[in-house]
Amino acid sequence: METNNKRILVADDDILVRKLLDTFLTFCGYNVECVSTGKEAVTLIETDSYDVLITDYMMPEMNGIELIKKVRDIKKSLAIIGMSASEEEKGFLAAGANLFIAKPFSPYALKNTIEKICPT
Repeated sequence: METNNKRILVADDDILVRKLLDTFLTFCGYNVECVSTGKEAVTLIETDSYDVLITDYMMPEMNGIELIKKVRDIKKSLAIIGMSASEEEKGFLAAGANLFIAKPFSPYALKNTIEKICPT
């Protein structure tokens, strides 16, 4: 297991995706927190400090693009990765995401994406 002090916030309404990303990224040495809605993510970002936000597109109350727009008003420098099974890459990037990863993806591909925007 690696050690890393980077803090990652994962926003995805799918509990299996949250558990997978939490387990894998924790194994990689990241400090991970997971939420199921964009509103929960905004609340945490307003009150805490994270290095990376990973957000899905389809979530209740607020989709990933709406989340990114709100986050950019709060923390302009936060590294953001959008992820989706749909064709939302342009929307994520236009909203302010740094990178996009298409589902399904290898956990190692996500790790490499994190390392690109938030090097250790």
